[in-house]
Amino acid sequence: MNSSLASFVEIVGVGNLVLLLLGGFILILALFGILASIIALMNHETSPVKERLEAFREKGIFQTPGTARSAFDDLQESVITFAQPVAMKLYGQNLKYQKQVKSLMSEAGLPDGDDNINRFLAQRAALGLVLGGIGCLVIFVLSKGLITYVAFALLAGFVIGSMLPQYILKNKATERKANIRYTLSDTLDLMVVCVEAGLSLDATFHRIVEDMDRMAPELAYEIRRLNKELSAGIPRLEAFQAFGLRSGVDELRSLCTLIIQSDRMGTSIADTLRIYSVDMRVRRRQNAEELAAKASTKLTFPLVLFIFPPLLIILMGPVIITAVQSFAHGGGL
Repeated sequence: MNSSLASFVEIVGVGNLVLLLLGGFILILALFGILASIIALMNHETSPVKERLEAFREKGIFQTPGTARSAFDDLQESVITFAQPVAMKLYGQNLKYQKQVKSLMSEAGLPDGDDNINRFLAQRAALGLVLGGIGCLVIFVLSKGLITYVAFALLAGFVIGSMLPQYILKNKATERKANIRYTLSDTLDLMVVCVEAGLSLDATFHRIVEDMDRMAPELAYEIRRLNKELSAGIPRLEAFQAFGLRSGVDELRSLCTLIIQSDRMGTSIADTLRIYSVDMRVRRRQNAEELAAKASTKLTFPLVLFIFPPLLIILMGPVIITAVQSFAHGGGL
């Protein structure tokens, strides 16, 4: 085995072998870094308390000790302000895309005002300019100032950087909708209990916010917003329609339609909620079965990428080394 390894090193060369090992090590680190970054972005959770305090600080309502903005925050704000005209040129004229961003921000549970939409567009342009500038500088150094490669690096960096905030926003909206869909059946059971106990529909929603705030924060947030709209005097029909459309969840939209029809026809709300709750539990079980059936297919990619190559190297490595050694010593066929 030692002679085979020595022959392999002699054939390949020590320098090439070191470069190969170093390149493989860097590639593995890069793959693990990309996977860790994706997992961190998908599992990133923010504290509602910190978000609310930060919103108060941005409005200038109060300032607390130790909350001064850092140099990085100031630099970030400067870059976003600089990229604002670029964003308006690229995205400001596309009203359809702005409407899509507004819908995504609403589905993600973010403020969907015009100022927030403009800030998101500016963040897209800012990140694109930053990554494009970094890529342009790196390629300029590596290619010794070749203008074609520099322009391509600038364009590629800007495209990747501008797509990243859009991807994060879509991922956050999808995750939030999945959480609402998963907790909707349990919330319906609690609604049935409250209505059958004699509470009105408005009192039921207030009780759900109190009891489900920790178990289902996304759905509790939407119901709390519905309660505020009803308290502000918005007509019940408009409030429920906005409640169903705002989250982007089809099951919640169907629930609002059923509640509106039951209120118009004078039928029992408890019976409507009970039937829909049973239907939601059946759907949740079917979704779980579907995910379980897809598990074997999703395992194909990690098997092919991480398990089969090492297994192939372990099984075929000695054979290849022996064959190379035989041809080297025997002079070929």
